[in-house]
Amino acid sequence: MTRILKTLLLAAGVFWMPAAHAQEDVTLSIRNVIERQALFYDASGSTGVVLIHQSGYDAASWTGIAIQLQEAGVASISLESVSVEDVKSGIDFLRQQGKRRIVLIGASIGGAAAQGAALHKGEVQADLVVLLGTAHGDMSDAVGVDKLFLVTERDFFRARTHSSFKQASEPKELAIYPGSAHGQDMFKEDFVDDLIKRILARVTGLE
Repeated sequence: MTRILKTLLLAAGVFWMPAAHAQEDVTLSIRNVIERQALFYDASGSTGVVLIHQSGYDAASWTGIAIQLQEAGVASISLESVSVEDVKSGIDFLRQQGKRRIVLIGASIGGAAAQGAALHKGEVQADLVVLLGTAHGDMSDAVGVDKLFLVTERDFFRARTHSSFKQASEPKELAIYPGSAHGQDMFKEDFVDDLIKRILARVTGLE
């Protein structure tokens, strides 16, 4: 193969190569005093997602989901710290980026933070909250906020998800998957394709 042909083939390969997924390290501010690190995955749509991890995980643990959201035109910010204030700072950041529809996705203890931030100081902060094996939270007053609870049938902490679901106001949905995986560990199970499809459909408004 001639050098010219090799050059042409290489150029064609670069031309057709999919664009790299954009990930940006950002710093969030809490009360203009505390600084927190986060990962931002930008996208052109009007929906923005705050990703809140469970204990033992970090912001990067959401990378796979963040990329799939990005490919669907949905921006997301994955938090390094998981408190109600951190979630609120993530929401504020997304709104500064022009995102009008806000979704919170939290796992385990991150789910408790998401529930606490959904209604902050009496004001609704999110349009949709998705919870995977969540720790206990109270969304009884979050009327009008769409809520999707996801849990496995033998999750050791399943009672917390069920009690949170029971206490939550409408609209709400509970989906139970087989097995005993907890929180983000659900993404390691055989049902992962259905799980991600369900989440993406809800986030993008396809249901």
